[in-house]
Amino acid sequence: MKPQAKFIFILSFLAIFLVRTETVFAQYERPRSADNSVLNKRNAFISVGSGIHYKYGILGLGFGMMLNENVLGELNVGMGVYGFKSGFTAVFNAGSNKKWRPTLGFSRVSGADATPLEVEVVHQLLNYTLTTNVDLAPAYVLTPGFQRVIVFRKGSNLAFDFGLAIALNTPTYQLSEDFVTIDGKVVPTSALEFSDVQKLTFRLLRPSGIKIGMSYNFGL
Repeated sequence: MKPQAKFIFILSFLAIFLVRTETVFAQYERPRSADNSVLNKRNAFISVGSGIHYKYGILGLGFGMMLNENVLGELNVGMGVYGFKSGFTAVFNAGSNKKWRPTLGFSRVSGADATPLEVEVVHQLLNYTLTTNVDLAPAYVLTPGFQRVIVFRKGSNLAFDFGLAIALNTPTYQLSEDFVTIDGKVVPTSALEFSDVQKLTFRLLRPSGIKIGMSYNFGL
């Protein structure tokens, strides 16, 4: 299944699940106290967000539920530079009015097969720029961090996320084709290697680094 098809399928699943559960959550309201007031009118959230090395990628959606009085669990999907992203995030201190909350997430980023890219390769000590297909292997990412929340009257909130995206494996990359054409000659890709500049570019594309993101979370 292509990443775009996976994205549409999961969003459809979330929408159906949301419709089926909305009535149940409307019947239950957790008790409110000094530490548990405006926000806790809502037990579930549907979210839209965007960021860099973020759980939603460049653009994505999430569906979250309160697992207990303090922990919010969220399924999140989105599209990023490195491919389709899906995962799970836990938000702690979500049941109180504390505006700073620790977060911990895990995501799988799909990479891509046979993606057409302009790359720089080395052949017989000379550099060449080619437009060819490249395979990017999947990556598994751990995302610890903190979240700053602005809560609104009806239970929805605006969240700003900061932290790190840590790749748990080393994503690999390779040319998809067995042969390419250089200066009119057919050359086996086994005789080529990526230039140092190209290797650095691929390292920068990896889904790891400083995490910055923003999301709007609609309380249900």
